[in-house]
Amino acid sequence: MYYYILISLFILFYSYLTCKNTKTGIYLIIFFLPSYLISFKIGPIPFTLLEGMILILFFCWLFKVYKIGGQLNLNIFQPSTNNPIPKTLRWPLILFLIAATLAAFLSENRLAALGIWRGYFIEPLLFFIVLIYSIKNLKEIKNIIYCLELLVLGIGIFALIQKITGALIPNPFWADVATRRVTTFFGYPNANGLLIAPIIILSLGNLITDLISAIRDSRFAIRDLVYAVFNLIILVLGILTIIFAQSAGALIAVFLGILFLLFYYKKTRYITLVAVIIFFILISLSSFSPFKQEINYKKLDLNSSSLEIRLNQWSETLKMLKDNPIMGAGLSNYQNKMKPYHQFSFVEIYLYPHNIILNFWSETGLLSLLALIWLVIIFFIYCFRKLKDSLSPVLSLTIIGAMITLLVHGLVDVPYFKNDLSILFWVIIGLIIINTKSQASNNK
Repeated sequence: MYYYILISLFILFYSYLTCKNTKTGIYLIIFFLPSYLISFKIGPIPFTLLEGMILILFFCWLFKVYKIGGQLNLNIFQPSTNNPIPKTLRWPLILFLIAATLAAFLSENRLAALGIWRGYFIEPLLFFIVLIYSIKNLKEIKNIIYCLELLVLGIGIFALIQKITGALIPNPFWADVATRRVTTFFGYPNANGLLIAPIIILSLGNLITDLISAIRDSRFAIRDLVYAVFNLIILVLGILTIIFAQSAGALIAVFLGILFLLFYYKKTRYITLVAVIIFFILISLSSFSPFKQEINYKKLDLNSSSLEIRLNQWSETLKMLKDNPIMGAGLSNYQNKMKPYHQFSFVEIYLYPHNIILNFWSETGLLSLLALIWLVIIFFIYCFRKLKDSLSPVLSLTIIGAMITLLVHGLVDVPYFKNDLSILFWVIIGLIIINTKSQASNNK
């Protein structure tokens, strides 16, 4: 009873703030991304607090648009300055949504599939629409990143507490001092790295743009110092959280995201190249070199590494996809579909195949995978074409770096099929659109 009262009070307060200021509603959703963990029902329909906030935000925004006589143009056939979604992104986006909708309605587990369709596709796209229509300038773009940083601050403090005390870690093996892995709000370690890794790159962009702004204005006020220190704290806390969670995939993804930024600039390109070559030479000569490790994914045992388990899972998934190449396993049906192909009983059938390509192919079919690839390719082409025309080229580069980080981590994990991660994916795309749209509007 008290649980529902607290949820109702929070929703009422959020509705009030959002109706007063749409941007406040956007910022609060960014900060409260883990609120998908709080669930409730309205009649027979299950909801999460995050879903409720997104729906309130969207309808409050829609009501405001029509109340002031505004017009929305989401017609993909008509070029219009009223539609901030670039023409090149509209078709892959539409195809992406169509493929996910088909997968949901054709799934053998339709009820669960519709819940995932709503939570991972419809609601993130509703948030994306409000975001790109409402956020207008560089200051507001940076506010979005600051909200993501505040989220990392909360997660990082929780991670420090868990690392020191072992408290509130649900798995005894992870809680043990010798094998401790922090879980924070999410209940399992890798969820932290998946969310935090792209935000670290965005935080780096915030830090660099804050410093550039201070230097350009020939001033370094207390406010600038506070922002710089805050960004540095987030970078340190974010990396520490990933280390405490022992998420090697996230660390490698962050490393490659930063590497992209260093390679892009001519002043750091050659030094970085030399450093990378030396690093790989030292690693290859080291006794801990991965090149010296024997990997056998055809015969697993209890001592098998996570990479061997993943390789085996990918092999089994490909066999399943060979028999179901068009529709895959179906949305929310991967575990059930994989049973005939699963070989080792001591290894569980995971919810997803831990690879972004296999995730989309198995969950939403070949059409969805092609739409995703198309969308990502167009994203990068659009980013580099608009780089010099953007409001902040440095910030655009770090947004590109954040997407690279997300995709690299996605090679060994699940960077989309979760409420917070699906929203983060569309926030990254939204930020690059706003950054170029803002510059266009400023040039008029």
